[in-house]
Amino acid sequence: MSQPTDNNLYRVITKAAAIFGGVQVVSILCSVVRTKIIAVLLGSVGIGIIGLYNSAIETITALTGLGIRSSSVREISEAHNKDDKSDISRIVTVVRRWSWFVGLLGAVVLITLSPLLSQYTFGDNEHIWGFVWLSCTLLFNALASGEQAILQGTKQLKRLARCSVYGSIAALLVSLPLYYFMGIDGIVPSLILYAAATLIVTLVYKDREIEKSDITLQQTAQQGRDMVTLGVFMTVSSFITTLFSYIFAAYLNTRSGEATVGYYQAGFTLMNKYVGLIFTAMAMEYYPRLSGVAKDNASLSQYVGKQVEMMQLMLAPIIAIFIVLHPLMVQILYTTDFHVINSYLLLAIQGISFKAISWSIGFVLLAKGSGKLYFTTELISDTITLALNIVGYRYWGLAGVGASYTVGFILYLIIIYAVCRHSYNIEPGRKAWVATGLTTLVAVATLVCYIYLRPVAWIITIATTAVCALLLYRKWQGKEGNVKK
Repeated sequence: MSQPTDNNLYRVITKAAAIFGGVQVVSILCSVVRTKIIAVLLGSVGIGIIGLYNSAIETITALTGLGIRSSSVREISEAHNKDDKSDISRIVTVVRRWSWFVGLLGAVVLITLSPLLSQYTFGDNEHIWGFVWLSCTLLFNALASGEQAILQGTKQLKRLARCSVYGSIAALLVSLPLYYFMGIDGIVPSLILYAAATLIVTLVYKDREIEKSDITLQQTAQQGRDMVTLGVFMTVSSFITTLFSYIFAAYLNTRSGEATVGYYQAGFTLMNKYVGLIFTAMAMEYYPRLSGVAKDNASLSQYVGKQVEMMQLMLAPIIAIFIVLHPLMVQILYTTDFHVINSYLLLAIQGISFKAISWSIGFVLLAKGSGKLYFTTELISDTITLALNIVGYRYWGLAGVGASYTVGFILYLIIIYAVCRHSYNIEPGRKAWVATGLTTLVAVATLVCYIYLRPVAWIITIATTAVCALLLYRKWQGKEGNVKK
């Protein structure tokens, strides 16, 4: 399969960001509406019960899912890039069978642990059957994730986007009436319907043109070994990240109380869920594209470089706008009490440009299937981040935690660049480094002017937005000059 030219690549990246950025916005809006309605109908008790059930389900899913959703994208993308239909058919069959296996495994584990989960989660035995019934959601989620991985790996982005949007809306519409008619008793049925609706919509948009491969169960197990190996490393890495986050939250709670933990979580959510929305959106197209050329280091370097360029162009105005409008955002999303996180936000946002380039380079390890190397770099990064957070908070409070966010990504960039440069000779290129430097300059200049000369900060924000919009438009139109394929 031919690779895109530079101009086409710029367009692919921009289009993917627009499509999946919209998907993320719809998903967030559905989540906000759902949470708001549940809060009105069931109150804090209902939200608490749902949160506890979901936490248990997500934990079991993480432990039994074996990372198939993410790791299978790499295998599918590589086969799709070679345009080998028999290979695609074989891998897709393996993914679908493994999705059934991890889904049933998760369901069995949840049923088996339901007495313990009820006791330790709720402090009683009244929720055993709730966990038993919810075991089917692990199967539904696993099957849906498998089909979504197939769509992502075969680069059927529009179909994947429709699947995600309509799935979120359908799940919202079918689950909410139960809260109205059944109250607290409707929680478990509603969670089941939510997962079922997502699966049904996913099956509607699944790829039916890929023929089933006639391979044995033994061959299925052997073929899925590489996916499971990489997936396990990704799962363990994600678990450690979550664990370290929990350790820091516990440290904050012990040192300063629950309110401080709440402030920190609010600021961290703003950085990663809202500002970080663009990362989630672009990963949907970037990961399979990178995986498709995983054996070609020159193409990997080119793809990484272009990805960094485009991300910095999109992030520069977002960072500037965030700096000048962050008090309003905090006011809208939270309350005036949460303005204590303003210093955290202003310092943490400085690290987004470094996150963009390190994130882009880091995907090389996943595309290569280097599970051990990926786990090692993530473990080092998580350890450094935890240490920085503790030191930062001890001496400078939440502002110190915001600074540690930025310093952590600078150090992670150094680590991941050194690893990928040494192991695979990956070099993003001069334009990528220049784009990163300019975005960093915009962030620092806007921050300084916001503190000392606020009108100038607005001028920088408007100018940055206009210039970046023009440059993105020019790249979309292909006015940067063609290069060889």
